Amino acid sequence: MELFEYIAIAFSFVYTAAALRLIGGLPAATNKDRRYIVHLIFIVIQLISIITSFWGVWAHSNLEDWKLYKFIFLLVDGALYYFIATVLVPENPNEIDSWKDHYYKIKHKLFYTFLIFLIYVQLNGYVLNGVFDFGPEQFFHVIFLIPIYFGLKSKNHKVHVAIAFFYLITTFTMMLTVASEPGWVNQL
Repeated sequence: MELFEYIAIAFSFVYTAAALRLIGGLPAATNKDRRYIVHLIFIVIQLISIITSFWGVWAHSNLEDWKLYKFIFLLVDGALYYFIATVLVPENPNEIDSWKDHYYKIKHKLFYTFLIFLIYVQLNGYVLNGVFDFGPEQFFHVIFLIPIYFGLKSKNHKVHVAIAFFYLITTFTMMLTVASEPGWVNQL
């Protein structure tokens, strides 16, 4: 077994834990008396993002100089997904009376984690490959600051619906285009 295969096992545990947390909360989150569409869309977005992120980890299969700090740094990706999963779906999801109330209660944790995630993505190439390149393709990440800002500031349902659909459309677009190949993160 190659080193990356061992490392990929660790990634799969973290990503699987996050996905299982989200999937485990789906029955409660889809309950017609308690569901909230924005919250449900974010669960779907996170499930798709976990899959495409794990698919993108293949980009690091050729990394020659693995060090512990690189391994830990790369695990941050899965850890952030797991944190988002625990924010979206608490330990006892059946105890949530209103997913709308839950969403507005956790929205700051959610959007601040998105902000941390954007910073992490920008640092990824530098930490893992020693390359800090802020080219036109990274400018797209700057656009994601806009919905984060409005997500943090607004309590308006329509604003949050628009943000959720923005993320859903961009996530599906990525999944069907650039993220359709293993190791797709090398293209960013």
